[in-house]
Amino acid sequence: LIRWKDGNNKLIQPMEFIPILEKDGKICKLDFYVLNRVCELLQKCKEQGNTMPHVSVNFSRKHIGNPDLVKEIVAVIDSHQVPHEYIEIELTESEDFRDYIVMAKLIGDLKNEGIRTSIDDFGTGFSSLNMLKMTSIDILKIDKSFIPLEEEYPDKKKDCIMFENIAKLAKELGYLVIAEGVETEKQYEYLRDVGCDIIQGFYFDKPMPEEKFLEKVVIGQY
Repeated sequence: LIRWKDGNNKLIQPMEFIPILEKDGKICKLDFYVLNRVCELLQKCKEQGNTMPHVSVNFSRKHIGNPDLVKEIVAVIDSHQVPHEYIEIELTESEDFRDYIVMAKLIGDLKNEGIRTSIDDFGTGFSSLNMLKMTSIDILKIDKSFIPLEEEYPDKKKDCIMFENIAKLAKELGYLVIAEGVETEKQYEYLRDVGCDIIQGFYFDKPMPEEKFLEKVVIGQY
């Protein structure tokens, strides 16, 4: 996930600039910039003899319709001599049913290249079940809005039932399940106990500079 520091070292949050880039199409350039930087980082890990972490890179729906997208992704990864299995392309649900046909082909083509795919923010789109039915993703990332809150509230039981059954359905379909936006130990324990494969969020770490990330790689934290 991209973060931006301005000239005064002030952190600009993604929601302040991503929608602007989405609107004018420049988000596609940003996505490839991030992929390139990720591959540089993995190449550095490899050259230094450190464990190479698996990294997921967000790609906007704006890329759908680019017939050379897979070829361009592979070219960036190969230019840094990074094994394909260390990169995961993270897509978001589409609001247009017709896009699923294109997305299904994109996911299949990436899989043929040994590149894993995940669906981000699952449950927030308009056709979530169609996404599961029509594509062969590897990983399902359930949006944090589906994770039950710690405190008691009127609809908590309903939220638990929904979350646990989404996770169960995904696992029965053969997908890895990731819970997003986890911030507390209680959330972590609940999600672990209901069978999430991977748990992601500020409970483990907040966004950090590359140097700090590499330090954690060296000591084996990642």
